[in-house]
Amino acid sequence: MRKTIVCLIFIQLVVSVPLFFPVYSLDTGLGVEVNGEKIVFADTQPYIDETTGSTMVPVREIAEKLGAEVGWNRSLEQVTFRSKHATSLLTIGQKVAIVDGKQVEIDAPAVLRNDRTMVPLRAVSESLGADVDWVGEQNLVLITSADKAQRSTWIWDSKLIETDGERVLQFAVNQKLTSLYLRYEKTYPSQDVYRNFIRRANELGIKVEALAGQSDWIYEYNHIYIRQWIAAVTQYNASVGALERFQGFHFDIEPYTLEMWKTNQTLVLEQWMNTIRLIESQVKSSDRNMTMAFDIPFWINSSKVPGSNYSFSAWLLEKADSVVIMAYRNKALGSNGIIARAKSIILEAATLKKQAVIAVDTLPSKEADYTTFYTSNSSLMESELKQVKASLSLYPSYIGIAVHDYVRWIELLNANR
Repeated sequence: MRKTIVCLIFIQLVVSVPLFFPVYSLDTGLGVEVNGEKIVFADTQPYIDETTGSTMVPVREIAEKLGAEVGWNRSLEQVTFRSKHATSLLTIGQKVAIVDGKQVEIDAPAVLRNDRTMVPLRAVSESLGADVDWVGEQNLVLITSADKAQRSTWIWDSKLIETDGERVLQFAVNQKLTSLYLRYEKTYPSQDVYRNFIRRANELGIKVEALAGQSDWIYEYNHIYIRQWIAAVTQYNASVGALERFQGFHFDIEPYTLEMWKTNQTLVLEQWMNTIRLIESQVKSSDRNMTMAFDIPFWINSSKVPGSNYSFSAWLLEKADSVVIMAYRNKALGSNGIIARAKSIILEAATLKKQAVIAVDTLPSKEADYTTFYTSNSSLMESELKQVKASLSLYPSYIGIAVHDYVRWIELLNANR
C-alpha cells in the first residue's frame, strides 16, 4: 500500500503541481542532505536547470543513499533505480519516466554531464518514497528516506470517521500522513464505519493503529478495561478483511498526571510497570502481527526503575516496538528545544534497536506557551519540524514526526488562511 501512495504522490508532483526550487546559477553551492548527512559529490555537482527550475542531481549518489539499486544501460542511455517502494526508469533526453510500468511526464529530462547521469531530484527521491524539503536560507535540499519520513496524528474523537471520514482522509493525504492513531470503541461508531475507513486509509497507503489509554489504567482494579479493550480490538480484526484491520495497538497512558505522582512517584512507577507487563502479555497472546506503541514524555528518562539506576524510558522501550516521544516544545533548537529534549530517548532507542517518533503539540497548554504550537502557525511549525528531521534523521531509531492532535491541527491550518 505504501507503494501505491508513493506512485500517486510522484505522479501528482511531477505532472499536476510541480514544485520548483528557486533558480540559481551553477556556482551557488547548492547543498543536499540525505537523512541528515551531507552528500559530497565526487565530480559532478547538483545544479538548478535554469530553463525548468528543476534541481538536477547525480542519480547514483542519491538513489543509493536511499537504499535503491541503480542500473545503467549504455546502449539505450537508460537509468533504472529499484527499491522496495518502486522501480523507475528514465531515458536520457526524454521528459517521460516509467514508474512501476506506468508512463508519467516529468518536468525536466535526464541528461549526461561529465559522463554522469543527472536527473530531477524529485524524480528519484519521491518515487523512492522520500520526503524532499527546501531550506532557502541555507540553499539546502533535505531528503528524508521513507523509513524516516513517517507522519502521524491522533484522532481521539472516533465519531469523526463517521461524520467526516472523507475529510479526515483528504487531510491525511494533503499532509502526507503515513499513519493515524485512531481511538477504537466497540459500541460506536459501528464496525462497518471502522471497516470502511480503515480500508480506504490502507488503499491510500496509510496505516491505522488502535488508540486508547487513561492515566488511571495503572490501578489494578482498572486492568479489566485494558483486557476488554485489547480483546475487542482483537475480535474486530478477526472479523474483518486484511485491508480493514488495525495494524497496531497504540497506548497513551500518562499516570504522572495523577495526584499520587506528586506524593509517591515510586508507587506510581511500580504500578505503571505492572500495567505495561499486563499489556505486553495481553497483546502477545492476542495477535502477534500487531505492533505495540507507547506515548511517553521526553523527561521520563530522568526517572529510574524503582530499586535501580536504569532509566524508566529504556525499560519502556524494551517492552514496545516503538515509542512516541512527546517532545512538546515549539522550537527545534536550543537547550529547551525539541531536538535537545528528545535526544536522550532517541539514543536509548538506537542502542536498544527500537523505533521512536517525535511528537509536537497544537493544543493549548496549562504549562507554558513554549510547549505547544497553539499560539503559533502551521508554516512555522513545519519549518521547525524540518530542522528536527535534519538533525535526528542521522539516528537509526528516528522514524518520523507526529502532531497532536487532528482537531487542533485543522484549527491551526485554518487560522493561517
